[in-house]
Amino acid sequence: MVNQDGRSPWPIRDQVRTYRDRGTGPNTAVLVGHGRVRSMVMGDDFQREATADEVAAMGDLVRQAMEEGAYGMSAGHEYSPQRWSTTSEVVALVERVAPYEGVYIVHERSSGAEPMWWWPSQDEPGAPTMLDAVMETIEVAERTGVTSVQTHIKARGANFWGSGEAIIGLIQRARDRGVNIWADAYAYNTTGSDGRTVLIPQWVRRMATREASGNGSADYATTLRSVLETPSGEDKVREDIRHEMLRRGDADNILVLDHPDPSFVGKTLRELAEEAGVSTTDMAIKLQLEGNPSEPGGARLRGFSLSEVDLENFYAQPWVATASDAGITMPGDGPTHPRYYGNFPRKIRRYAIERGIVSVESAIRSMTSLPAQILGLRDRGMIREGNWADIVVLDLATVRDKATALDPHQYPEGIEHVLVNGEFVIENGEHTWALPGMVLTPADKTGRPIMEGE
Repeated sequence: MVNQDGRSPWPIRDQVRTYRDRGTGPNTAVLVGHGRVRSMVMGDDFQREATADEVAAMGDLVRQAMEEGAYGMSAGHEYSPQRWSTTSEVVALVERVAPYEGVYIVHERSSGAEPMWWWPSQDEPGAPTMLDAVMETIEVAERTGVTSVQTHIKARGANFWGSGEAIIGLIQRARDRGVNIWADAYAYNTTGSDGRTVLIPQWVRRMATREASGNGSADYATTLRSVLETPSGEDKVREDIRHEMLRRGDADNILVLDHPDPSFVGKTLRELAEEAGVSTTDMAIKLQLEGNPSEPGGARLRGFSLSEVDLENFYAQPWVATASDAGITMPGDGPTHPRYYGNFPRKIRRYAIERGIVSVESAIRSMTSLPAQILGLRDRGMIREGNWADIVVLDLATVRDKATALDPHQYPEGIEHVLVNGEFVIENGEHTWALPGMVLTPADKTGRPIMEGE
């Protein structure tokens, strides 16, 4: 599934045609992005509630995308420009995918106690929490009847750990009364694709960018130093750093991945603070002032912002599919998340075989027949006569992930063969570079042809 979090190209028919003409390794289904259609209709004037006419225009674009082969709509309400949408707007757009048996896949408005855009020193209290976000998804699913997926479900931030049970309770009660809502999760307790956790608040970084104004790269250290010279500025910076540390798992769980001083790499923020004899807030400031001045935060950090307790509770639910929240990367590319390489074998090895959170059979179901069930694919996801031969051959004795936060570009072990539509894409552990993948569209469920014209 591509075009997640409300982002997609336009028009969808061009993307579908490109994938079909050039070929893909895996089977692919594309989504139309809520953010994309909102930008097309509202332009730069998006920091407000859309009018009825604007919502109708967005709906027409969603319908067009579905006619051109989109499998449903994605949304990312924690991001611009979707942050300013209302639930009624979302419902109106999701209703447009219903006639095509489409799906709605949503990145929540918040994945913890506050959304990622919220800063204590800058914003009013009352920002949505993950519980609010889940309740919104439940409402959308209930009002539209459309299959809805709370994607990469989580309880992020040390001050929100343990909330997974409340999230599960909300969804389970909705499902018990017939609401068509599901979820997916990845098998890691760290978030963020590229590992660029930044503890210096965004409003300071924006000041640095404005001050650079085309005269070279921003000097975040100089800007931060000037802000700290004013008592009010220092208080705000420290308040926001403490907030961001909690949101990222607190100082014990923030790891340095890259820094001009190599002795910092592989240590946590708390370890560095103790070695330097300063507070963890002072250490975050020190990283920026004494690190790379053109790097936001002065160093590349990764926060382990999720609790294993919450992860295990999510993984144990029969309605939570395993999904990577990743894309495609290659060894030698830049920083990335280990889930790009190890997500599925990690679920089997760590949470099924080693820890027994789920059975091996349940772990595999969460990656195969359960996603097919959610997406309404009746001829995929199981090995049986008449189904498409999408098959992974693995060795349960050796299958494991090798990717780590410090060294993410590592392929897993124990996966010997992968077939897509009956053709080897991995054979004897080696890539064949075959491109047998299909673009799956609503026609695969409904039989209704998609629009092929210009």
